[in-house]
Amino acid sequence: MHKIFSYLFLCAGVLIILFALHNTYQVLFTDQSAPAILQISDVEIQTKIGPFQLPTSSFNTIANLTLFLLFMFFVVFVGGKIAGIGCQLLKNERIHDALLLLNKIPPTEVIKKL
Repeated sequence: MHKIFSYLFLCAGVLIILFALHNTYQVLFTDQSAPAILQISDVEIQTKIGPFQLPTSSFNTIANLTLFLLFMFFVVFVGGKIAGIGCQLLKNERIHDALLLLNKIPPTEVIKKL
């Protein structure tokens, strides 16, 4: 029963990691742009000569790309943790099965009677 959950966690973690890597690839190497999370309008500075307007379009692009990459790093981290939980469950189940084969652990029927 635990093997099903362990493989399910393992597959879910790997799929989450692949999803994040695919989205990152799409944003970095194709025409798709990062989602617009930050939108800062142009800044106007008053100088002695007169008002001066600073364009912030490149700053918006860099900030949105940075936030997107941080989020994708977080998604990869979560996927790795989920896959790690699946690996740990699978390892524990295999150790339990190996010890049962060596007759070091009593069968579950004996444990239930206790």
